[in-house]
Amino acid sequence: MSKRYPAPLIGITCEAVSKRKDFANYDLLCDHRYAAAVTEAGGHPVLLPINHRETLRNRYLEGIDGLVIVGGDDLDPTWYGERPKKRTKVAFQNRSKFEAWLYKAGKTRRLPILGICYGMQLINVLEGGTLHQHIHPPKQGYQVDHEGKKNGLHPVKVIQGTRLAKILGKGRKVVATEHHQGVRTLAPDFIPAAIASDGLIEAMEHPKYPQIFTIQWHP
Repeated sequence: MSKRYPAPLIGITCEAVSKRKDFANYDLLCDHRYAAAVTEAGGHPVLLPINHRETLRNRYLEGIDGLVIVGGDDLDPTWYGERPKKRTKVAFQNRSKFEAWLYKAGKTRRLPILGICYGMQLINVLEGGTLHQHIHPPKQGYQVDHEGKKNGLHPVKVIQGTRLAKILGKGRKVVATEHHQGVRTLAPDFIPAAIASDGLIEAMEHPKYPQIFTIQWHP
Protein backbone atom coordinates (compact mmCIF):
# COMPACT_ATOMS: atom_id res chain seq x y z
CA MET A 1 0.00 0.00 0.00
CA SER A 2 1.36 3.42 -0.95
CA LYS A 3 2.38 5.82 1.84
CA ARG A 4 0.61 8.60 -0.07
CA TYR A 5 -2.69 6.71 -0.11
CA PRO A 6 -3.95 5.10 3.11
CA ALA A 7 -6.49 3.15 1.04
CA PRO A 8 -5.32 0.31 -1.25
CA LEU A 9 -4.85 1.38 -4.87
CA ILE A 10 -7.01 -0.77 -7.15
CA GLY A 11 -6.23 -0.75 -10.86
CA ILE A 12 -9.28 -0.93 -13.14
CA THR A 13 -8.96 -1.75 -16.82
CA CYS A 14 -10.90 0.16 -19.48
CA GLU A 15 -13.13 -0.79 -22.38
CA ALA A 16 -11.91 0.16 -25.85
CA VAL A 17 -14.84 1.37 -27.94
CA SER A 18 -15.97 3.75 -30.67
CA LYS A 19 -13.39 3.56 -33.43
CA ARG A 20 -14.26 6.95 -34.87
CA LYS A 21 -13.44 8.00 -38.42
CA ASP A 22 -10.91 10.84 -38.78
CA PHE A 23 -10.18 10.89 -35.05
CA ALA A 24 -8.76 8.49 -32.47
CA ASN A 25 -8.71 4.79 -33.34
CA TYR A 26 -10.64 4.04 -30.16
CA ASP A 27 -11.91 5.58 -26.94
CA LEU A 28 -11.11 4.23 -23.49
CA LEU A 29 -14.13 4.16 -21.21
CA CYS A 30 -14.91 2.85 -17.75
CA ASP A 31 -18.37 2.46 -16.24
CA HIS A 32 -18.41 4.72 -13.18
CA ARG A 33 -19.97 1.94 -11.10
CA TYR A 34 -16.70 -0.01 -11.08
CA ALA A 35 -14.89 2.93 -9.49
CA ALA A 36 -17.81 3.58 -7.14
CA ALA A 37 -17.80 -0.04 -5.95
CA VAL A 38 -14.06 0.07 -5.27
CA THR A 39 -14.45 3.33 -3.34
CA GLU A 40 -17.38 1.97 -1.35
CA ALA A 41 -15.28 -1.06 -0.41
CA GLY A 42 -12.54 1.22 0.95
CA GLY A 43 -10.19 1.27 -2.03
CA HIS A 44 -8.81 4.03 -4.23
CA PRO A 45 -9.67 3.36 -7.92
CA VAL A 46 -7.03 3.96 -10.59
CA LEU A 47 -7.80 3.54 -14.31
CA LEU A 48 -5.26 1.59 -16.36
CA PRO A 49 -5.11 2.68 -20.03
CA ILE A 50 -3.96 0.18 -22.64
CA ASN A 51 -0.18 0.17 -22.91
CA HIS A 52 2.20 -2.30 -24.52
CA ARG A 53 5.49 -0.87 -23.27
CA GLU A 54 6.73 -3.44 -20.79
CA THR A 55 8.42 -0.92 -18.51
CA LEU A 56 5.19 1.04 -18.10
CA ARG A 57 3.08 -2.07 -17.67
CA ASN A 58 5.38 -3.19 -14.88
CA ARG A 59 5.04 0.26 -13.31
CA TYR A 60 1.28 -0.23 -13.34
CA LEU A 61 1.58 -3.44 -11.34
CA GLU A 62 4.20 -2.02 -8.98
CA GLY A 63 1.89 0.87 -8.13
CA ILE A 64 -1.34 -0.99 -7.38
CA ASP A 65 -2.54 -3.29 -4.62
CA GLY A 66 -5.21 -5.09 -6.65
CA LEU A 67 -6.54 -5.45 -10.20
CA VAL A 68 -10.07 -5.44 -11.65
CA ILE A 69 -10.58 -6.68 -15.23
CA VAL A 70 -13.93 -5.25 -16.26
CA GLY A 71 -16.68 -6.30 -18.66
CA GLY A 72 -16.92 -5.47 -22.35
CA ASP A 73 -17.30 -7.02 -25.78
CA ASP A 74 -16.59 -10.68 -26.58
CA LEU A 75 -13.19 -12.32 -26.40
CA ASP A 76 -11.89 -13.39 -29.82
CA PRO A 77 -13.02 -17.04 -30.20
CA THR A 78 -9.76 -17.92 -31.98
CA TRP A 79 -8.21 -17.71 -28.52
CA TYR A 80 -10.03 -20.96 -27.68
CA GLY A 81 -9.94 -22.58 -31.11
CA GLU A 82 -13.21 -21.44 -32.68
CA ARG A 83 -14.36 -19.05 -35.40
CA PRO A 84 -16.60 -16.08 -34.55
CA LYS A 85 -20.32 -16.82 -34.84
CA LYS A 86 -23.09 -14.47 -35.94
CA ARG A 87 -23.71 -12.72 -32.61
CA THR A 88 -20.09 -12.57 -31.50
CA LYS A 89 -18.81 -8.99 -31.24
CA VAL A 90 -15.05 -9.31 -30.85
CA ALA A 91 -13.38 -6.96 -28.36
CA PHE A 92 -10.52 -4.69 -29.44
CA GLN A 93 -7.54 -7.04 -29.71
CA ASN A 94 -5.06 -4.64 -28.11
CA ARG A 95 -7.29 -4.49 -25.07
CA SER A 96 -7.46 -8.27 -24.73
CA LYS A 97 -3.70 -8.66 -25.19
CA PHE A 98 -3.01 -5.96 -22.60
CA GLU A 99 -5.34 -7.51 -20.03
CA ALA A 100 -3.95 -10.98 -20.72
CA TRP A 101 -0.49 -9.66 -19.86
CA LEU A 102 -1.80 -7.92 -16.73
CA TYR A 103 -3.50 -11.11 -15.56
CA LYS A 104 -0.50 -13.37 -16.09
CA ALA A 105 1.98 -10.93 -14.56
CA GLY A 106 -0.39 -10.10 -11.70
CA LYS A 107 -0.97 -13.78 -10.95
CA THR A 108 2.81 -14.34 -10.79
CA ARG A 109 3.06 -11.47 -8.31
CA ARG A 110 0.15 -12.91 -6.26
CA LEU A 111 -1.73 -9.66 -6.82
CA PRO A 112 -5.42 -9.79 -5.84
CA ILE A 113 -7.37 -10.02 -9.12
CA LEU A 114 -11.11 -9.71 -9.76
CA GLY A 115 -12.47 -10.64 -13.20
CA ILE A 116 -15.97 -9.34 -13.97
CA CYS A 117 -18.12 -10.66 -16.86
CA TYR A 118 -15.75 -10.49 -19.88
CA GLY A 119 -12.93 -10.43 -17.30
CA MET A 120 -14.09 -13.79 -15.92
CA GLN A 121 -14.37 -15.21 -19.43
CA LEU A 122 -10.88 -13.94 -20.33
CA ILE A 123 -9.36 -15.59 -17.26
CA ASN A 124 -11.17 -18.86 -17.98
CA VAL A 125 -9.76 -18.95 -21.53
CA LEU A 126 -6.24 -17.91 -20.47
CA GLU A 127 -6.28 -20.81 -18.00
CA GLY A 128 -7.35 -23.34 -20.63
CA GLY A 129 -11.15 -23.18 -20.63
CA THR A 130 -13.63 -22.43 -23.42
CA LEU A 131 -16.77 -20.31 -23.84
CA HIS A 132 -20.29 -20.52 -25.18
CA GLN A 133 -20.28 -17.92 -27.94
CA HIS A 134 -23.99 -17.50 -27.37
CA ILE A 135 -25.91 -18.88 -24.41
CA HIS A 136 -29.02 -20.84 -25.34
CA PRO A 137 -32.24 -18.80 -25.12
CA PRO A 138 -34.28 -19.37 -21.95
CA LYS A 139 -36.31 -22.56 -22.07
CA GLN A 140 -39.56 -23.23 -20.29
CA GLY A 141 -38.73 -23.78 -16.66
CA TYR A 142 -35.32 -22.11 -17.04
CA GLN A 143 -36.16 -18.44 -17.47
CA VAL A 144 -32.71 -17.05 -16.69
CA ASP A 145 -32.29 -13.47 -17.88
CA HIS A 146 -28.55 -13.60 -18.54
CA GLU A 147 -28.75 -10.86 -21.17
CA GLY A 148 -30.60 -8.41 -18.93
CA LYS A 149 -33.55 -8.01 -21.31
CA LYS A 150 -36.07 -7.85 -18.45
CA ASN A 151 -34.64 -6.20 -15.36
CA GLY A 152 -31.09 -7.53 -15.52
CA LEU A 153 -31.50 -9.59 -12.35
CA HIS A 154 -31.57 -13.33 -11.78
CA PRO A 155 -30.75 -15.72 -8.93
CA VAL A 156 -27.61 -17.79 -8.58
CA LYS A 157 -26.64 -20.46 -6.09
CA VAL A 158 -23.42 -19.74 -4.20
CA ILE A 159 -21.72 -23.06 -3.55
CA GLN A 160 -21.00 -24.08 0.02
CA GLY A 161 -17.33 -24.29 0.99
CA THR A 162 -16.10 -21.72 -1.54
CA ARG A 163 -14.38 -18.47 -0.67
CA LEU A 164 -17.30 -16.67 -2.30
CA ALA A 165 -19.64 -18.34 0.20
CA LYS A 166 -17.51 -16.98 3.05
CA ILE A 167 -18.04 -13.48 1.66
CA LEU A 168 -21.67 -13.58 0.49
CA GLY A 169 -22.98 -16.59 2.37
CA LYS A 170 -24.03 -19.84 0.71
CA GLY A 171 -27.28 -20.43 -1.13
CA ARG A 172 -29.51 -18.27 -3.30
CA LYS A 173 -28.41 -14.74 -4.20
CA VAL A 174 -29.82 -12.30 -6.76
CA VAL A 175 -27.24 -10.76 -9.09
CA ALA A 176 -27.17 -8.22 -11.93
CA THR A 177 -25.96 -9.59 -15.26
CA GLU A 178 -25.90 -8.54 -18.90
CA HIS A 179 -24.04 -11.09 -21.02
CA HIS A 180 -24.75 -13.44 -23.91
CA GLN A 181 -21.62 -15.57 -23.51
CA GLY A 182 -20.44 -17.76 -20.67
CA VAL A 183 -18.16 -20.55 -19.53
CA ARG A 184 -18.57 -23.76 -21.52
CA THR A 185 -15.53 -25.74 -20.34
CA LEU A 186 -14.20 -24.69 -16.96
CA ALA A 187 -10.45 -24.06 -16.86
CA PRO A 188 -8.41 -26.87 -15.27
CA ASP A 189 -7.92 -26.55 -11.50
CA PHE A 190 -10.65 -23.89 -11.19
CA ILE A 191 -13.89 -24.72 -9.39
CA PRO A 192 -17.40 -23.25 -9.73
CA ALA A 193 -18.27 -20.81 -6.95
CA ALA A 194 -21.79 -19.94 -8.12
CA ILE A 195 -24.17 -21.36 -10.73
CA ALA A 196 -27.45 -20.24 -12.32
CA SER A 197 -30.54 -22.43 -12.39
CA ASP A 198 -29.78 -23.43 -16.00
CA GLY A 199 -26.37 -24.75 -14.92
CA LEU A 200 -24.28 -21.87 -16.28
CA ILE A 201 -21.25 -21.10 -14.12
CA GLU A 202 -21.62 -17.56 -12.72
CA ALA A 203 -18.47 -17.43 -10.59
CA MET A 204 -15.28 -19.46 -10.36
CA GLU A 205 -12.19 -19.56 -8.18
CA HIS A 206 -8.85 -21.34 -7.86
CA PRO A 207 -8.08 -23.28 -4.65
CA LYS A 208 -4.33 -22.62 -4.92
CA TYR A 209 -4.65 -18.94 -5.82
CA PRO A 210 -7.06 -17.47 -3.24
CA GLN A 211 -6.34 -13.95 -4.48
CA ILE A 212 -8.11 -14.65 -7.81
CA PHE A 213 -11.88 -14.09 -7.90
CA THR A 214 -14.13 -14.14 -10.95
CA ILE A 215 -17.82 -13.31 -11.22
CA GLN A 216 -20.17 -13.05 -14.20
CA TRP A 217 -22.26 -10.28 -12.63
CA HIS A 218 -21.70 -6.54 -12.20
CA PRO A 219 -21.62 -3.99 -9.35
